[in-house]
Amino acid sequence: MGGFKNPRLLGHLAAIMSKISLLNSVFSEIEKLDSAEEYKRIIKLVEKHIPQFPEELSLVQTKVVCLIHLNQIEDAYNYILKNEASQKFAFEKAYCLYRLNRSEEALELINEEPNPAQSFKELKAQILYKLERYNECFDMYRDIIKQSKDSFTNERESNLTAVISQLSKLGDNKYDIPTVKQHNTYEFMYNIACVLIERKEIEKAQDLLDQAAKSCKNTLEEEEATEEEIQEELTAIKVQGGYCLQKLGRDKEAQSEYTEVLKYKPKDIGSLAIASNNLVVLNREHNVFDSKKKLKSTLSDELTHKLNTWQLKRVMLNHCRFALITNQLDQCTQLCDNIEKKYPDLIEDIILLKAVMLWRQNKNSEAIDLLKKFVYQQKNPTAKLNCTLVAVKLLLMQNDTNEAITLLENLGEFKYKLGIVSTLVTLYLNVDNFKAASDLFNDTLSWYSQKEVDNSKITVLLKQLAKLHLREQDPKEAAKRLSRLLELNPNNKKFLAQLIIAYTQFDPEKAQMYSKQLPPLDLQDTDIDLLENTNWMMGSKLIKKSTLKPDFAGSKTEVEKKRKKKRKIILPKNFNPDVPPNPERWLPRHERTGYRKKKDRRSKETGIGKGTQGASNVSSEQFNIKNIAAQPKPQTAQVPSENAPRLQHRKGGQYKKKKKGK
Repeated sequence: MGGFKNPRLLGHLAAIMSKISLLNSVFSEIEKLDSAEEYKRIIKLVEKHIPQFPEELSLVQTKVVCLIHLNQIEDAYNYILKNEASQKFAFEKAYCLYRLNRSEEALELINEEPNPAQSFKELKAQILYKLERYNECFDMYRDIIKQSKDSFTNERESNLTAVISQLSKLGDNKYDIPTVKQHNTYEFMYNIACVLIERKEIEKAQDLLDQAAKSCKNTLEEEEATEEEIQEELTAIKVQGGYCLQKLGRDKEAQSEYTEVLKYKPKDIGSLAIASNNLVVLNREHNVFDSKKKLKSTLSDELTHKLNTWQLKRVMLNHCRFALITNQLDQCTQLCDNIEKKYPDLIEDIILLKAVMLWRQNKNSEAIDLLKKFVYQQKNPTAKLNCTLVAVKLLLMQNDTNEAITLLENLGEFKYKLGIVSTLVTLYLNVDNFKAASDLFNDTLSWYSQKEVDNSKITVLLKQLAKLHLREQDPKEAAKRLSRLLELNPNNKKFLAQLIIAYTQFDPEKAQMYSKQLPPLDLQDTDIDLLENTNWMMGSKLIKKSTLKPDFAGSKTEVEKKRKKKRKIILPKNFNPDVPPNPERWLPRHERTGYRKKKDRRSKETGIGKGTQGASNVSSEQFNIKNIAAQPKPQTAQVPSENAPRLQHRKGGQYKKKKKGK
């Protein structure tokens, strides 16, 4: 007995099977086109079959992915919004927002996912990097690398080193620098070089960048890339290499590296802007027009998404500095105001630029007032220090020592830096305030003692303080400081000798006691009489050199004066003592009264000869200021003479020699 068969159901099943076979053929065709990267043809194929399979969401997703591959991010995002009712497309939507520089929205979308997949974590790490939340980004990448076991490990490690580089730029050096291995990619080497640059290991970074460039070229040549593609990929490496050369002081090599990058006109506008900016820095006040042209390339709005905040700040400040160097003060003021609104944390640089502008306009008092106002309101100690030093320099240029002292005293703990202490002591002594200088030394010594620093700084302070007390004729205080110095440096015989000299002025017994610690002297070749007759306590500069030389044979020395030999007077052969000598005997021949000059056509009468070309006695007499007053004033305007002097060319043979006998 046969089973029951429904013809309508069988027909429906046949239709489903035909649809499945058609769908399978479509996906196989998509797979072939995908391997050939024919994304436009995939989109046409998908759009053709979407009306037949409206419930097949994978086709919609395929079109979105193809649009992203074609860099049509805006179209992909709009297409997602149209089909969002049927499916959420959370990952694709978040990625499109990230590419459209709407990173905050993309991050919110990812955070809404209850159980995010691995792809969501990868995208979130990239978004955190773009938002410059580097600590969170580091933790995210570290967890991803631990959990993942696929072929993308090298890429993730490269991204992790990029994060470490940015953290190092911000002063966070707690993370170890990863070791470069043979299997590492050139991107990994480049990022490690960036870390080394931020850690001030420039030479190592330069060597690693050279390795990265070679690895990049070899890798791309194996992949049969074109020369343009290779140069495009090398752009960032070359720019960073130029920066290393610039930091090492090899400016000409850095300039040629940047110029080579700009010659290829790369598509990477970020690297292009950095190379242009660094070239302007190298040019300084030279090549102004070239610098102005290059700075224009750093004004693109797209750069705000290509460069990080630190780089954008440096570029904008360089625009201000260039305007200041080229004396475009109005433009510099406008740029300073814009930066102050956009980046309030750059207020220190803006104040310094404005102060320099006022100083260039000879408004020194206004510049000082601007700096003082900022210093007294500023809480950041580093910014306060820099502006204080500039204000002090301007005050000292105006000989306002007391105000400069007041500003330096207001530096808080920065006042105890050795350079500031030295400056303050010099200023105190300049106004004859010895007590303030001594108190500053004592306060600085107690501050360093609490900080438990090395003895080198305390030694310097004690040495200078002892020197100050000896200068002010206070040997007791000097002896205290020298005793402490000797405790810190027991083997220093110079400090011991200075201590003995100090004690001899008020306590000879202690001086005698300490003198026993001095090493024995070898007095065999020493002149005792010279030492006794010299005021040796006043220093070696006042010791007079002895004119006597020791006789190594043991006999007494004798000083003989060198006698000048008398030359025998030689008289002329026709000398007559009865006839007085000629009074003009010491004058040159041409100045004597009996001198007769040879006849020459170049004489005073002709007016041609010595002197500048075209000069004559007539003209010199005519325009002599003594004779001008005596000349009558002309009644009519003068007209140029027809017989004015001109250059005449004589024809050859005009003057013939007279023949003999004629």
